[in-house]
Formats: sequence, C-alpha cells, structure tokens
Amino acid sequence: MTVDVPDDVRGALAQVDRLPALPVSAHVAVFEEVHRLLDGVLSDLDGVAPTGSRSGMPGPPRPPDKSGRASA
Repeated sequence: MTVDVPDDVRGALAQVDRLPALPVSAHVAVFEEVHRLLDGVLSDLDGVAPTGSRSGMPGPPRPPDKSGRASA
C-alpha cells in the first residue's frame, strides 16, 4: 500500500527527525514550526485559513482550582 503524504507533512517529519542533533533549548522552536506546518495541512483539508499560534481564539478550558471551580 502506498501512502500519499503531503509535502508539508514530510517537512514536519523532517523537522522532528532533526531533534536528536539539536540542543533541548532549540526543541520548542522546532515544535512550533511542526505545529505551524501541520496546522496548515489540516486547515487546507478543512478549507479554512490556518489559525496560527496567536489567533485570538480561546485556549482549552483551565482545570478547576482546589475548590472545584474553573480557575480564571
């Protein structure tokens, strides 16, 4: 079975493959680039513009505090 992998996904995998050769301090930048590439791929599939990391969209809900209420 042959799998057709988009170039952006191949690029993201290539970025991940570089991690062992990089200092840990550089990993965050690589993960951000991988996220950007994969976000673009998923957005293309959905037919919408990529959200980017600063889209203004709310993040995931925060876990409850010790009293059981959602933290602000």
